[in-house]
Amino acid sequence: MIKTGLNLLPFATSKLLAAAALLDAPYARSIFDRIHTPNLFNYNTVLRAYSIAPNPAVQEALPLFKSVKAQGIPLDQFSFISTLKICARCLALETGRQLHGSILRSGFQLYLTVRNILIHFYCACGGLTGAHQLFDEMPQRRDAVSWSALIGGYLQISQPGKVMGLFREMHVSGYDINAASIVSALSASSDACGRGGGLLHGYCMKVGLCSDLNVATAIVTMYARTGCMGAARQVFDVIPRRDLVLYNCMVDGYAKGGLVDESLALVHQMKYEGVRPDAATFVGLLSACASSGGLAIGRHIHEHVQEERLELDATLGTAFVDMYSKCGCLDKATEIFDRMRDRDVKAWTSMILGFGVNGRTAAALQLFYEMEEKGVKPNEVTFLVVLSACSHGGLVEAGKELFERMVQEYGLSPRMEHYGCMVDLLGRAGLLDEAYELIKSLPLKEDAVAWRALLAACKIHGNIELGEMAQQALVPLCDEQLTGSILLSSTYALAGRWVDVARMRDLEGEKMMDKKEPGCSIIEIGG
Repeated sequence: MIKTGLNLLPFATSKLLAAAALLDAPYARSIFDRIHTPNLFNYNTVLRAYSIAPNPAVQEALPLFKSVKAQGIPLDQFSFISTLKICARCLALETGRQLHGSILRSGFQLYLTVRNILIHFYCACGGLTGAHQLFDEMPQRRDAVSWSALIGGYLQISQPGKVMGLFREMHVSGYDINAASIVSALSASSDACGRGGGLLHGYCMKVGLCSDLNVATAIVTMYARTGCMGAARQVFDVIPRRDLVLYNCMVDGYAKGGLVDESLALVHQMKYEGVRPDAATFVGLLSACASSGGLAIGRHIHEHVQEERLELDATLGTAFVDMYSKCGCLDKATEIFDRMRDRDVKAWTSMILGFGVNGRTAAALQLFYEMEEKGVKPNEVTFLVVLSACSHGGLVEAGKELFERMVQEYGLSPRMEHYGCMVDLLGRAGLLDEAYELIKSLPLKEDAVAWRALLAACKIHGNIELGEMAQQALVPLCDEQLTGSILLSSTYALAGRWVDVARMRDLEGEKMMDKKEPGCSIIEIGG
């Protein structure tokens, strides 16, 4: 489009923006930023992209929403709907309340879709009082979505009595409690293993809705999402006709629970029943293998993928790269990475991480620069991975440069993990004073990650004075106090200050010994 000049045509640009919005919000935003005079459709398209993105960012969407108002472009209901969806997913209660005020002032509360999304927003953020008030104000203008949103809200806070009361009220009011209503309510339930989820399941059995494949899948998904795999399997086993979506839900649920053998057995069963696996079937399994170091099972999964002739797309390819890297097969991970046609930022980040965790710091750094040359923009996770590699490889200057570029060149805001990495980088190199100054400059002073990194560095370099300061900073952070005491005690021991070692142990008493859980290692034989 750029070569032919089509990017200058508003219609063509809007079409491209709409297509990009379905795939990648940052890419859609980059297209939007090149539009000289964006219209409301363009703004709404990007807002919708943020609302459906895997990681919606209210801090990016809200300024965009405000800029529409600042430019005098009349808003419509879709502007509010997308922005409220983002607030709901980010649990941005105060921001959503401000939007609610704007809706009332602009008169869009008359739209049923806007009222429904407001109910959903308040339910998602725990504001059930506000949600129910909105619901009560629209007795003549409710639909199944209104009921399902409120029912889902009460399910989230484990109030099964309210849920069943709403179902009865819904039935009395003449609304059909159909499969769609049940699926919507089940999808919102986070109380699967409690009374709420079981109550919904029982209701479905009572009215005969469990025979509906969509309802059955929603029940299995509800149980699997919260780790109730026994209940999920009971439902799964009595479903006469099982499709790919249902199988994938069970396979992924077992994998996330660490039950890799059960997950793999289901893959064999689905193939026996004539259900062909897809890429999504294996992604969760590969993640479980990566976490447990199950190389033999990972290779077995690879054989399944080759048998099905599945393409190594960005998601599946990245899962293989991650699995082989974490299992120590870096050559195999590199081979798969090089074969991937579509390598997004997650794929590059996974390969950089693979080099880093296997001690190949220089290769990790080189791959990062290659990623930039290919035009792939690194994100916060990429920088965290490459900074960690620099820290473990002792590349102080490279780490400093990357940290500065992260902020200045890419406009990314460092999180506490990034600061912790930088403190670790400086501390390992013996630059303890510089690490301490960095901690003092942090926006959030009570950062346990950074203080623990500094204390660990003090232990390595025997800086008792600074180590004591770090340990004192950790004292108010109760969860991290024990680790800090152990590190400081070790620092005293290295300096031969046994009286101080005894003092630290006396201060902690039995608390230190009781809370220090034993570690464990996994060794795979014959893998």
